[in-house]
Amino acid sequence: MSEYQYYEFLAIDRPLSASETAALRAISSRARITPVNFVNDYQWGDFKGNPRELMKRFFDAHVYLANWGSATFMVRLPLAALDRETAKAIAVTGILDAEATKTHWVIGWHLDESEDYERFGMEDGTGWMARLSPLRDE
Repeated sequence: MSEYQYYEFLAIDRPLSASETAALRAISSRARITPVNFVNDYQWGDFKGNPRELMKRFFDAHVYLANWGSATFMVRLPLAALDRETAKAIAVTGILDAEATKTHWVIGWHLDESEDYERFGMEDGTGWMARLSPLRDE
């Protein structure tokens, strides 16, 4: 089975500046980068960036999908959206986490590698962001 990984990031609250898009270009020469998103897929090699760090600095939503059954969805929310006690109460090790920065929460949902390689069928990741990013408003 060949390897496939899909990464997509979305800026919702504000567009990226020219210097921010340049910083992202330094991470990936092949990615499709606009002032509101970063999209790349890998069929060999691996992503050179750290998705959580990119969420902290630039983006409000992230989708990751791998053909071996792993998937991640992350959102960035203002600190006022969630108190620390609630964040701690909802956390499930390895599945749901919430990390506070100085200004935001980065909340991540994770499905780990599975032997059920058909879990996502023939999904290539495209379209997931459009379906999942409205959850951030909820």
